[in-house]
Amino acid sequence: MGKTAENIEYYLDSKNDKDYLQDLLLNIKKAYKNQTKLTFRIVKPKDKGFLVKVGGLFAFVSFNHFGWSYPSIEFWRNASNSLIGNFFSGKIYQVEENPISIQIDAKEQEFENTNLEKCSKYRGIILRKTNYGFFVDLGLHFNWKCGSILGLIHISTFLDKSDYENWKVGDEIETIFQGNNENNQPVLGDNIERGKWRNGEMEKLIGTIQKVTVSINESGKTEYFVLGKHKATVPIKKEFYPNFRTTAKKYTYGLKNGEIIDCEIIKINRKKDSFVLKLTIEPPIN
Repeated sequence: MGKTAENIEYYLDSKNDKDYLQDLLLNIKKAYKNQTKLTFRIVKPKDKGFLVKVGGLFAFVSFNHFGWSYPSIEFWRNASNSLIGNFFSGKIYQVEENPISIQIDAKEQEFENTNLEKCSKYRGIILRKTNYGFFVDLGLHFNWKCGSILGLIHISTFLDKSDYENWKVGDEIETIFQGNNENNQPVLGDNIERGKWRNGEMEKLIGTIQKVTVSINESGKTEYFVLGKHKATVPIKKEFYPNFRTTAKKYTYGLKNGEIIDCEIIKINRKKDSFVLKLTIEPPIN
């Protein structure tokens, strides 16, 4: 792959100075021998990497030798056009003369540090579309000077679900940073309230006692809302109420519409973005 047709065409063109080309190649060989770091510019994407320009010559940088990695080559192919024209650095790890072949290892980059601000908008590129959302790289926002910042826009955080169908991989999208999840990956999306279920903010409430509003709907079903807006369930399980499950069940039957009770948040139902609660009632005295 390092045997670029561009170098060969340049060499065969009678209008080009062969001595000048040899001087360029000599400089590349010297950098290779001394393992000097060189700056290169991305010219265009190839099947498995990038055609780049370094020291006046064309060279090749494979995706595997770049400054960050992606879960699959699909991500690279959807991101590659957005990197054209950008400058990075690397060391020559292979150079040949007949024909000219130059390959660069660009794994070690000195990227700028960045701290994303919660509730701020950033521009990213969609690298994969799934049935549960988009994988988006915010590195685009910083012109890749900070490397890759890969995050997820969950489908539940779209204010308008129809928008989800209109976006496609390779599109640039503006989104809101809502914090990092438990794996320190960016959580993105326009619906800030829904994003709290993805960035670990709601998990901080586990083990706390919260005010819960009781609501009885038109069909007579009892519903529970933490802080007046977050859906919750109150399962009457033996593990929560050992030896007084019946008492707990009778307690829920007696609740009235609009009543506010104290409950402990036991866990989170991630599929439904809701809380699982435990009543704070005391067991009966025998």
